[in-house]
Amino acid sequence: MGNRGMEELIPLVNKLQDAFSSIGQSCHLDLPQIAVVGGQSAGKSSVLENFVGRDFLPRGSGIVTRRPLILQLIFSKTEYAEFLHCKSRKFTDFEEVRQEIEAETERVTGTNKGISPVPINLRVYSPH
Repeated sequence: MGNRGMEELIPLVNKLQDAFSSIGQSCHLDLPQIAVVGGQSAGKSSVLENFVGRDFLPRGSGIVTRRPLILQLIFSKTEYAEFLHCKSRKFTDFEEVRQEIEAETERVTGTNKGISPVPINLRVYSPH
């Protein structure tokens, strides 16, 4: 068994982040977080995919990631992903996760490669 305090704290922090996000506000908590930043084609997506253990982020040439991604990793006995914008759907196919990221990006930014500061919130439940 891991650190019991952290096991209880992480779901609480996730709920706080969801609550703030649902009202369009940022949740500024002084807790350990990882920010992946870098220039185009620097490997940011690969870093996130390594944490998850799955390929799920859009790939291609030019600017592909056009919205911030808030990724929450949650320990679970089963593996699936869930987006805040369509919480009733559980994604078990990570190719579908990639497609949903692309569709949600285009919904907000359009198809002309626009960029938006509005984040996509993704939870990945995994036994890893």
